[in-house]
Amino acid sequence: MSKIKKNVFIDGEVGTTGLKVYEKLQNHPNINILSLEQSKRKDLDYKKDMLSYCDVAFLCLPDESSRETVGIADKLGDKSPIIIDASTAYRVNVDWSYGLPELGKNYRERIANSKRISVPGCYSTGANVIIKPLLEYKILSNDAPFIINAISGYSGGGKSLINYFKKKNHEPFFLYSLELNHKHLREIKYHNNLKLNPIFSPSVGDFIQGMIVSLPIHFSWFSKSIKTKDIQDLFEMFYSNSKFIKVLKNREGLSSKGYLRPDNLVNTNFLDISIFGNDDNKQLIISSRLDNLGKGASGAAIQCMNIALGLDEKSGL
Repeated sequence: MSKIKKNVFIDGEVGTTGLKVYEKLQNHPNINILSLEQSKRKDLDYKKDMLSYCDVAFLCLPDESSRETVGIADKLGDKSPIIIDASTAYRVNVDWSYGLPELGKNYRERIANSKRISVPGCYSTGANVIIKPLLEYKILSNDAPFIINAISGYSGGGKSLINYFKKKNHEPFFLYSLELNHKHLREIKYHNNLKLNPIFSPSVGDFIQGMIVSLPIHFSWFSKSIKTKDIQDLFEMFYSNSKFIKVLKNREGLSSKGYLRPDNLVNTNFLDISIFGNDDNKQLIISSRLDNLGKGASGAAIQCMNIALGLDEKSGL
């Protein structure tokens, strides 16, 4: 493991995700954050110089700006830094690694050997980690009619939504993306090779950070006779070596009133999975809980950087 500090450039460090990446990297023992002259942040020649000098570049930008920056980095050839992109631009691109190493050995190995890493969306992270084990163990097939329900804190909508919730007369809760075409849906379908588009119903509540993603399932969908405990055992086995994902037991993680609240893991890179089943009714709900700005964005980005640089996966997290 190298003791030499790596130079990091954060493009878009004033945005919601960029600020969190900067905050976490300030205490990273192996990282030196390059100072950015804000007056030159849109100067392409300046950006090229920054990309030439750094070892890792985090792109916390809109899709179009990310593509422009990646185009500059690509022209550097072998001198190009590792690019970790937090936009939606490359999440289903076969030439890019998908930054969710817990999905399997192949995902982790690609990140470790890649210079192009796309950070998953927050909802996608929550959905993928509860769908993948069911498919990998062939408990469900990829033509199952998945329904995904989710709620997130309003920071997931960036500065505009954060400012909206500061207003006196904002809604306390709302469903959105009611055209059934949320931007994270594509990567959920792609990385699970799903034949059907899941019905995905996201929502936002009056809290700043945290989220829950839930998958309701009928036992009749399963490929064999199964009980809730079997699913619990399956998930515990799948994530047994994970440093950040924990499969909770029984009613672990619930409040004293038995509620599953979305903000228990705020400012961490951890993700909890809970399995609630009723064997008599032959139904269950699998839920993941995470910080939409942590494991759902900045934390995941830094975790991927650590893996790509051969550092301790938990360093800085």
